[in-house]
Amino acid sequence: MSVDRRTVGLVAGTVTLAAAVAVSAGLVSLDLSEALVVLVAVLAGAIGLRGLLRRRGVRSQFDTPDPERTAAVPVPGENLTDAVSSFRRLRGGHAPATRGRRLRAGLREATLAVLTRFDGESPESAEKRLEDGDWTDDPIAAGFLSDRLERPDRSLRSRVGHFLERGYETEFRRGVRHAVAAIDGVGYESGESNDDDDDGGGPSLPAYDYGRPAASEEQRRTTTDDVDGIEKGRRAPTEYWSGIGIVALLAVGVGAAVESPAVLIAGVAGVGYAGFARAFEPPELALSVERTVSDDEPEPGDEIEVAVEITNESGRFVPDLRFVDGVPPGLVVTEGTSRLGTALRPGESVSLEYTASVGRGSHEFDPALAIARDVSQSTEQEFRIESETTVVCEPEMRPLAAAVPLRATATAFAGRLTTTEGGAGTTFHSVREYRPNDPLSRIDWNRRAKTGELTTLEFHAERSARAVVLVDARKAAYLAPAPDATHAVDRSLAAAGRIGASLLEAGHSVGLAGLGPVGSDDDPLLGTDPCWLAPASGRHHELEFRELLASHPQFDAVAPERETPWLTQLRTLRRRLSAETQIVLLTPLCDAGSADIARRLEARGHPVTVVSSDPTVGATAGQRLARVARRVRRFDLERAGVPVIDWPVDESIDDVFARRAGARTGTAVGGGLR
Repeated sequence: MSVDRRTVGLVAGTVTLAAAVAVSAGLVSLDLSEALVVLVAVLAGAIGLRGLLRRRGVRSQFDTPDPERTAAVPVPGENLTDAVSSFRRLRGGHAPATRGRRLRAGLREATLAVLTRFDGESPESAEKRLEDGDWTDDPIAAGFLSDRLERPDRSLRSRVGHFLERGYETEFRRGVRHAVAAIDGVGYESGESNDDDDDGGGPSLPAYDYGRPAASEEQRRTTTDDVDGIEKGRRAPTEYWSGIGIVALLAVGVGAAVESPAVLIAGVAGVGYAGFARAFEPPELALSVERTVSDDEPEPGDEIEVAVEITNESGRFVPDLRFVDGVPPGLVVTEGTSRLGTALRPGESVSLEYTASVGRGSHEFDPALAIARDVSQSTEQEFRIESETTVVCEPEMRPLAAAVPLRATATAFAGRLTTTEGGAGTTFHSVREYRPNDPLSRIDWNRRAKTGELTTLEFHAERSARAVVLVDARKAAYLAPAPDATHAVDRSLAAAGRIGASLLEAGHSVGLAGLGPVGSDDDPLLGTDPCWLAPASGRHHELEFRELLASHPQFDAVAPERETPWLTQLRTLRRRLSAETQIVLLTPLCDAGSADIARRLEARGHPVTVVSSDPTVGATAGQRLARVARRVRRFDLERAGVPVIDWPVDESIDDVFARRAGARTGTAVGGGLR
């Protein structure tokens, strides 16, 4: 039969306290030797000091998650070393041994990349301009990247002024800062990209960290595990009362050493009190949680009201309850709070209300987290409570104000896609001689009246398109211009719905596909196939298209923990595509893989149009380089014949397509090209 250690400790502490009181009152006499008193003093003091040292850094309570906070999203270029290495990959160079040399070599490659693209230089002339330093007006950047030039010395006044304004900066970091600014300025009009500082050019960029990792999602969910009913979790002491025990033991030691009965009895009383505080157990919870939402099928960006009622179904009093609702990652609490602290009598209920903004996707609430403490708050126990609630927010399927710029191709389906061939249509193509059986509506009667000749009008032939909207949902695509901003995958999915609706309205056959994680051996998405919806048309197909955008696990609102090889998925996708199918690829173009996907599909004969949500910013050196690398990828794709529609973060998708339509030759009709 096992004996509860808490009960033994409580009994021992009570007996000790009673004995101490009895001795102090003269009811009991103890004949203790001086050596024994000294031994007691030393032992009590040593135990108290040991407890004091062990208390340093002790956790006072369980850390609760922050489900009402937005999950952090990486910003392109957060790591300067990674941003520089993307240029080495573009040219296939080998990395030097030291970090500083690797950084400088990467910046040289970045300079050659922008000079050959945006200034039209050949590789040889770009290399010569880099060594001569005439590629930039900034002598600091020119000297830093050239093997022949010397960097200009700064005056004492400039050094002091820079130190007072920005703090200490090494010469190497100063060179990097100026080089990045000069590289970013290539291809822009003068003054568009750079703001000169007081030491010879270069922007006022914040300090950077060579090895700072990219921002990752903080652990903010209550749990990602399946919970059936209510399940117990961790149990641990809070160390809330450990300080009293330590002080009491030190008081016993001091009282025994100086032979002071008052100090000794005070210490013994403190030890008894600390033992009494540890005698209680946290209550076993029997809570019921009922959650209601004001709208379980909102539109993207809508706010919903969430009400949670917590009831104590047990016959025991819960003296200290901490409750955190399981807000899913796709919801952001905008008003109120999703947590509370309270005490509950048997059968008592308490309500919790808050407002949350909803993003695209299927959002299943996580199990709620409850932490119960005993009366003395010395021990706490975690509980997970399941309460199934799902909010489905499907993306908008409203056609775009401007046409989707599909590429001219010939198919055998009904619908309209303008081609380069002459035939029946609405846009003038050419005039030819009259042939027997030509329709009377296509005879040029004006020319007949003037010259007497019979001629027939030819128009651009219009045929349907067979298109697949392909969404890049790889981990590398979950990027945003700020950690709490909407990431590129969500923006791409919102655009996919609008593009799909426009093409379907125009009579085209439209499909949907995705590239991204689909699960692993320890992933809840195990067995999930990549998103695929074969091109078709009709109302039922449109509803299926919309539902997949909202609920397919590949399009999760939170970035996956690991990257999934996408080549196998791309091969499977290519086998499903018919020869005449063209691709509308939605990707941020912030890594080499995104451009590789477009090139591989184009090489297989599928015309690709890239719609790229831009998540890049220019606040730091690394972020500027990431922006330059994205410009290089856009340029290379367009030079290879793949059109890229750039979608800045501060513009709507309607404005982007309207600007694209206005910049093109001809007029867009019916969702196709003319």
